[in-house]
Amino acid sequence: MRSRGVFLTCSTIACCLALSIGLGTGALASTRAGAAKNPYPKSLSGSFAFYSGGDVNIAQLWQDVLIPSFERAYPHVKINYVLSEHGVDDITTLDKVAVAVKDHRPSGYALLESATNAVELAARQGLFVPVTTKRIPNAVNVPTSEMSVVHNDAIPYRGSKVVLAYNSKTVTNPPKTLSELISWIKAHPGQFAYCNPADGGSGQYFVEDVLDSHMPASAVSTLAFSYQPSLESDWAQGFAELHSLNSDVYGNGTYPTGNVQVLSLLASGAVQMATVWSDQGTEGLRSGQLPGSIKLTDITPAFGGSPVYLGVPKYTPKNQVVLADAFLNFVLSVPQQAKVVQRIAGFPAIKLSLMTSTVKGEFNALGEAENLPYSAQVGSDLNRLWQQNVP
Repeated sequence: MRSRGVFLTCSTIACCLALSIGLGTGALASTRAGAAKNPYPKSLSGSFAFYSGGDVNIAQLWQDVLIPSFERAYPHVKINYVLSEHGVDDITTLDKVAVAVKDHRPSGYALLESATNAVELAARQGLFVPVTTKRIPNAVNVPTSEMSVVHNDAIPYRGSKVVLAYNSKTVTNPPKTLSELISWIKAHPGQFAYCNPADGGSGQYFVEDVLDSHMPASAVSTLAFSYQPSLESDWAQGFAELHSLNSDVYGNGTYPTGNVQVLSLLASGAVQMATVWSDQGTEGLRSGQLPGSIKLTDITPAFGGSPVYLGVPKYTPKNQVVLADAFLNFVLSVPQQAKVVQRIAGFPAIKLSLMTSTVKGEFNALGEAENLPYSAQVGSDLNRLWQQNVP
């Protein structure tokens, strides 16, 4: 299962909304004139702890590729990588960070990543040292839109989004908009699949796109960052439309369990079109799991997705902040971003225009726009109401 639509809801995080914490609220925009030379000399020394709530493939990216590359470039720096597989400790870890920041003391970690959206929410609530290009010169190459989501208080290093996969042998003119996709599904019964929304973001984000198409933009934005059940009444038309598609989707209303089953249906030719994760689809094409006739594309409005962010907690000792910043600047360099793309088929965090022609060729068709997923409680309601109203 793959899910990116989970937001931290700890009470201690929430209480930090009212805090006025030191270190300023600096904005990245004020230093976007251009990146300075790398300010971090090879003589840097020391160590810091890095908490990661990633899956196994993400742990391998850090432990086998990025961290060793950095430690070869900075031989006197040691990164103590702490993995919580599938992010099972994300909430408790960010909870402890929130308490430490409230008490104006170090949290024990100089860098944080989560498998959920916990880091994004923590950044929006002021728990991290603000990002500037003075601290991280390569941040100048990160799209402004990705920084505004987290109020410039965290930095992305990769991304993924849900896209439309189709068999180019049978679909010569793929849909370009959600309305065109709905029309295609109705015109080709049984040839489109999306997984149960509770079993992975690719299915949930298709459902969200349909629901959003019947809602005001302001309500959609609100549901991404807060829990307002009253707005969910606007879902009625979207659920009715999804219910009307039951006889037109795969298996006369059969919804696969998770993204792996969807990829298998595409590979076998059982369906000609489906929603998939960009990284899983790209990796499937690279490995041969998917035939070369399968293509990936974006539609308008884009499906949900998100950059994956890293944050440096406030009140981390200054020497460790410097080391973490040097590491972040290193990870955002073009050569290291290329390794992210190569190893896990993740979107680069920096502008696609800076990448090689090969990388551009893989990702250009997928676009760079994405819709933010609903918050955790909203997503839970969506899954429950989908079960009640759609199958």
